Amino acid sequence: MEYRNCIQSGDCDAVIFTFPGIEVKNLKPVHIVSLACLIEHINRFNVNIKVDRKTAVGDYLYRTLKFREYWAGGRDHSHIEDENILNLWRLKEEQKELYGNEVANYLKTKFKSDKDLSAVKLSITEAFYNVCDHADAKGNAFSFILFDPDKQILQIAVCDFGIGIGNSVRTILPYVTDEEALRKAIEPKFTVRSKVHNSGMGLYTIRGSSTEDQNMLILSNGAFLMTKGESIRTQKMDFEFQGTLVYYKINLNHYEVAETLDILDFDYL
Repeated sequence: MEYRNCIQSGDCDAVIFTFPGIEVKNLKPVHIVSLACLIEHINRFNVNIKVDRKTAVGDYLYRTLKFREYWAGGRDHSHIEDENILNLWRLKEEQKELYGNEVANYLKTKFKSDKDLSAVKLSITEAFYNVCDHADAKGNAFSFILFDPDKQILQIAVCDFGIGIGNSVRTILPYVTDEEALRKAIEPKFTVRSKVHNSGMGLYTIRGSSTEDQNMLILSNGAFLMTKGESIRTQKMDFEFQGTLVYYKINLNHYEVAETLDILDFDYL
């Protein structure tokens, strides 16, 4: 029986995730966040979820990334020992301004970054706002960030199991395809619901933060969009992705050093 029919019918006692033949080094942020959303989706049907820890990936999810704490322990975020990983963060309405600041502060304190990280902070905040304002994900959304201190590259992935960009855009443009909807969504000033915060600049801002030698990928409903520099490519997929997955890289080497202002002492008469 197909798993969706199984969990929705109530005939499943448990779902077991196993990862034979997959190496941990091939596990990317996009895999982590989409897996987290899938587990959250299944968990809401009161189905027991098990991870096969006899596989390297299963043990990594359990021991290193502490996946169990998010569902059995009810955590929204769990700190881990690997300093290069900013672990899963469950997106919540009241925290959408918080995480961008947390990431920027982490890079400054842990890795002594002297770069102007305002674009990093803004892009993450916009990604969170995009989920909270438009996705209708009902709390099923996660982010995961990986940092390579040697190459100074951030990999940022945000995933939700909401209605998807195509369905969101079609609330005001009913006849666009999924590919057309993705292209429309990254246009400046385009918005489905007018918000004072970004006025349609969310995905456009994220694209702008992705540095010139890095790609941005958006996967939603039945299509994906990829950008690199000024190039934009879309393609129809042969499967339906529930929700939206946004993945982009930022090379901090391209960012300017943050300006520091000297503090002047004034004597007042």
